[in-house]
Amino acid sequence: MDFSPLGGRKRVLVFALLGGILLLAGSVFGVDWTNYFLGTQALYPAIGKPLITLLAMTLALLIGRNRLSDRDWGLLLAAFACMLPTDILMSVVAVSPQVGVGSAVFMVGGVLSILAHLFLILRLVGYGAPGWKKGESVGSNLWLPLAIFGLAALLLAGLWPHIVRVGHAAIAPAYTTFFCTTLWLAAETVRRRLLPRPNAWMAAVAAACWFATEITGEIYNLGLGDLSEVMFRIVWVFYGTNVVLWALSGYRWESASA
Repeated sequence: MDFSPLGGRKRVLVFALLGGILLLAGSVFGVDWTNYFLGTQALYPAIGKPLITLLAMTLALLIGRNRLSDRDWGLLLAAFACMLPTDILMSVVAVSPQVGVGSAVFMVGGVLSILAHLFLILRLVGYGAPGWKKGESVGSNLWLPLAIFGLAALLLAGLWPHIVRVGHAAIAPAYTTFFCTTLWLAAETVRRRLLPRPNAWMAAVAAACWFATEITGEIYNLGLGDLSEVMFRIVWVFYGTNVVLWALSGYRWESASA
């Protein structure tokens, strides 16, 4: 099958669905902040947040003949097949007083999220990431991963006593390794031009938003009072952007000669 750039009525459909996601996200964030300021317990955000992921997955399912390759589409759908149940489980954790951040439900969600990262990493590696070339200096290759992993390590070190307190001493470092790797490889696709420019930038911004999601999300998980409550309402600003951009990164936006 010849793959073609997104266009025509399907392009209109994709952007209409994107507009619907933005409207849903706006309403979710509005109710989330209302819950915080008024002390209400509306469940709408817990339903709406996984629904954003479901709609983003729908965007990915619609890619069809507008995909970059069969392998690319397959790995992207595999990642979403892990992300959607993860987001449903995390919403249960957020609203159920019987289910805590150290529960089996949380840990299953964490493992599924790691699998999602693994599929995305395989997707990026398939395009040649990190794209290091013979003859390049060690410094020119290592500064980017050192910066990403170093920043995450500093943040983990600062939060470590609280991470141990909530029982995340094992999963937090392991998970950090995966989302840092995803960000590093996605950034390299931009730097090394391993993907078409729109797709590379969408993947890189998505990975950066997921990095920010995990930092703000872990602060929420640590139960640090108002700081955690504010982080809880910021998490999905990043994560919603993340899931939508991953879906859009699977579309062929340019012709092969572009």
